[in-house]
Amino acid sequence: MGIIYFVGIPRFGSNHQYNKGDNAVWAGHEWIGERKTANQIKQFVGTLQDHEIKTVFLHVGPLLKDGKIEKKSYIYSSYFLRQAKRINKDIKYQAWLGQIRGKIDLDDKNVRKNVANQCRILAQFIGFDGIHFDVEPVSDDDLAFIDLLKECKENMTEEKVLSVALPDIIPQSFLWFTDKILHFDNVNSEVNYQNVAKYADQIVVMLYDTKLHSSWFYKKFIVEQVTRITSLFENKKIYFGIPAYEKGGNDFDAKVENVKNGILGVIMGLDNLRSNLDSFSGISIYPYWEISEDEWKTFDTLWLNKK
Repeated sequence: MGIIYFVGIPRFGSNHQYNKGDNAVWAGHEWIGERKTANQIKQFVGTLQDHEIKTVFLHVGPLLKDGKIEKKSYIYSSYFLRQAKRINKDIKYQAWLGQIRGKIDLDDKNVRKNVANQCRILAQFIGFDGIHFDVEPVSDDDLAFIDLLKECKENMTEEKVLSVALPDIIPQSFLWFTDKILHFDNVNSEVNYQNVAKYADQIVVMLYDTKLHSSWFYKKFIVEQVTRITSLFENKKIYFGIPAYEKGGNDFDAKVENVKNGILGVIMGLDNLRSNLDSFSGISIYPYWEISEDEWKTFDTLWLNKK
């Protein structure tokens, strides 16, 4: 977690009109690992349309140790994509590939080659609009992960999107404190964000599991993330991920980290003149399978400005 700035110049006259109609959501692998009915897919796409969700990260399955994916985990991908695209061709679906970093050896060229081939199959042959990586944790010195992004990007055609989920940024000016006092095992500073951005078209910032127990402090934390990260880039699409789940580990307090506080924090960050609005795309909700109707109403009211 970075140093939080409590002072910032507000962007007067904005009236909180930051929604660009291009929000995102993480959705489960059941949509492509199971055969859904046409009506189920229609209802799913309808929900996305109602809440101005234009980008969907569909969980294809965890990357295996060798860099491949079990085919049964995405066996109905082509069917789902055909059905969904008939309903709304403008919503983009990315294949979400995740894994714990310690469970996959990305220093192994053959493993990276298998992942890159898997990306090509999903994007070029099955028809996903891109690839979304959520490999955790990655840090400034994880150059093998950057090599993976490079190889995957080269293995897809230009119109396919490469997207990466990253944890909150730890500013370089704060690294001494995180190393000497907090004893963090890994560091994700501007260095890693800039390395990832060499190949990724999109970056999705995961603003949850912060260990914070104050709503006010959580929103201030988001303000700092929004202002710092948007100001790093000119031509990248940046989404900010907020939590819709209620049960987590010791790092998560649902009374603090939730849809309402997440949205308010993002708005406060975009209100700050230090933010670069051109690099901001939208809000991403994690996860689709746990968001409630009340949370959708909160999202619609605070973010979409629906009455």
